[in-house]
Amino acid sequence: MKKTLIVTAMLMVVFSASYAQTGKGNQALGLNLAFALNNRSGVTNFGTALDAGVKTTQFSIGPNYSYFIADKLDLGASFSYSTSTSTYAPAPSGYLAKESSSNLGGIVYLRKYVMFKDLIGFRAGPYIGYNTNDAKDAYYQVSGIDTKTDYYNAGMRLELVYFPSKRLGVSTYLASLDYSHYKSDSGTFGHQTGDNLYLNVISNTLAISVSYVFGK
Repeated sequence: MKKTLIVTAMLMVVFSASYAQTGKGNQALGLNLAFALNNRSGVTNFGTALDAGVKTTQFSIGPNYSYFIADKLDLGASFSYSTSTSTYAPAPSGYLAKESSSNLGGIVYLRKYVMFKDLIGFRAGPYIGYNTNDAKDAYYQVSGIDTKTDYYNAGMRLELVYFPSKRLGVSTYLASLDYSHYKSDSGTFGHQTGDNLYLNVISNTLAISVSYVFGK
């Protein structure tokens, strides 16, 4: 009987320690990081630039904060700054030589957690956000184009989440359904408005979020 009480007490302590990460009233402060590198070699056909080699590097960083409004349900926000650069193989006059852009934005999200043994699981939910993008396109031997685009975003996201310790959480992107309405202005080259709808499943971007949980 005494051994049973001791084992029960130990299990209660372990359960409360692990469950505390997603318990109501807790808070999480973290950092999002994403990186992608694509390199394609090729020979430019003078009739088209599609066969040209291209190297693309993307990087993103930003903080995130969330508050658990209920057990396994958090409300939060994240901000990000990202850059992207694509360099193309030499081509005839008028073809793209380099594309570069910088992006600044943020989202507000609501996420529901489904955990297994309170250590690993999934979280998913809706989000809304806004971001602004400044892009510069440089061409071989002709003038470049500078474009500023504003995006208004909404969608659903699915992530894998893991708690290796009581206070530390690690997550990564799995899939999302994203809608965006955009307005772009390229100065004397004109302007555009439009809508995009994407279903993304495990992209080639390495995206990791690390967070510290504090509270109860």
